[in-house]
Amino acid sequence: MNVNLHLSGELETFVNELVERGLAANKTEAIRLAVTRYYEEHQRIKKVDMEPLDRSTIDAVWNNPSDEKAAEFYKKRYLK
Repeated sequence: MNVNLHLSGELETFVNELVERGLAANKTEAIRLAVTRYYEEHQRIKKVDMEPLDRSTIDAVWNNPSDEKAAEFYKKRYLK
C-alpha cells in the first residue's frame, strides 16, 4: 500500500528526529515504526470502543485549507 502523507509541526520534527538518531533509516520507515507501535499498543490494551470520527471532525481536518489549523486540531485532540 502506498500513502502520500503531509506532516508539519511537531509530528514532522519527531519523524526527522527518529531518522537523525538512527532509529529509522528514512522517513517512511519512521512512520511505519510509529504505526506499528500504535497498533501493538492498541492490541495490548484491547480497547474495544474507539471514538468514532463524526462528520464535523472529518470536515475540520480534510476540508481545511490551512495545514497549521489541521495540525493544531490533531495536537488538541490526540496529543493531550
